[in-house]
Amino acid sequence: MKKILGVSSLALFLSLAACNQGSDKEAQLAELKKQQTELQEQIAQLEAELKTEGKGGPVERKTVPVTVAQVQQDTFRHYLEVQGRADFDQNVLVSAKVPGVLTSVRVKRGDKVTKGQTMATIDAQVLEQNIAEVRTRLELANVAYERQKNLWDQKIGTEMQFLTAKNNKEALERSLATLQQQRDQYNVKAPVSGVVDNVIPNAGEAVAPGVGIIRVVNTNGSKIVAEVSEAYLTKISKGDEALIRFPDLNQEISATVDVVSSFINPSSRTFMIELRPKNVNIELRPNLVAVVRIQDYRKEDAIIIPVNLVQRDEKSQYVYVAQKQGERYVATRKEVETGVNYQGQVEVLNGLTAQDYIITAGYQSVNEGQPVVFNQERLAQQ
Repeated sequence: MKKILGVSSLALFLSLAACNQGSDKEAQLAELKKQQTELQEQIAQLEAELKTEGKGGPVERKTVPVTVAQVQQDTFRHYLEVQGRADFDQNVLVSAKVPGVLTSVRVKRGDKVTKGQTMATIDAQVLEQNIAEVRTRLELANVAYERQKNLWDQKIGTEMQFLTAKNNKEALERSLATLQQQRDQYNVKAPVSGVVDNVIPNAGEAVAPGVGIIRVVNTNGSKIVAEVSEAYLTKISKGDEALIRFPDLNQEISATVDVVSSFINPSSRTFMIELRPKNVNIELRPNLVAVVRIQDYRKEDAIIIPVNLVQRDEKSQYVYVAQKQGERYVATRKEVETGVNYQGQVEVLNGLTAQDYIITAGYQSVNEGQPVVFNQERLAQQ
């Protein structure tokens, strides 16, 4: 019985050890690779020292197949990405000038309107009755004035009677003009020419000043507005080049920064920018989502490589290049100094030249001095 328990305990211990070992395989693999790299570097160093001393024979090392690409120089650009929206210089949400109830709505969404065109009317029955009353009084005042003027021309009556009749007529004319101006405020008119984008209320609903009821958009003068963190205040200037992508339309256009606001929103700690699109050949809509990329860094003839090719150790950054030694190519480690990176590409400031062949595939399997053979047929024949 004790033997059975002993065997069971031993089996349980070995099982737990195996589980722990399985869960730590990645760490073990990483450690072994590190040790392998260190050992291969030590071997290469000892071989070089022995060769210098005239000792030791040539040691054949395994040839590793790799893919290489010649280092290219190009213009490196870095962009700041923010979310924006489409807007227009003349994008107006029209509200009523006086409170009341709509008696008619004369436009619908999509209609074209001209500046000053009446789009809706508000009930002005009481005011119209006042206008009718003043007009009646004005007609009587005109008759009295004409008669008094004829008498005054014939030197009949007093001057005061003539002036009183004239004053009554002119006062009623001014009152009528004032009432007509007030009546005109009961017409909701288009402040700009454009297209009706939205009609909120229906006839019979109450409206009030300051509450928008009809939106009119003039599609000329389109712009993109965006809010940018104050951290980039010194990196964005008027005239900067930008790219604007509209995800919903799957299209991209170029633009320039037209306005950089000096005001920083105290709650969001952002400032507003406006961009003017160049050669817009797509139909923009108000508040259409846009992804704005503003160029904040540019360098001509820069050496650019994929950022994943750059390896790091405790001391430096490096890449592997293929260099020709005699009739074969060997992997050579080159330490590099990198700059800005963007979308998987990094600018190399020092360490590479345009004549280098950088190892793009298989670089994780090579070490300093490792013989390599190219997978590309064209390069393999060189």
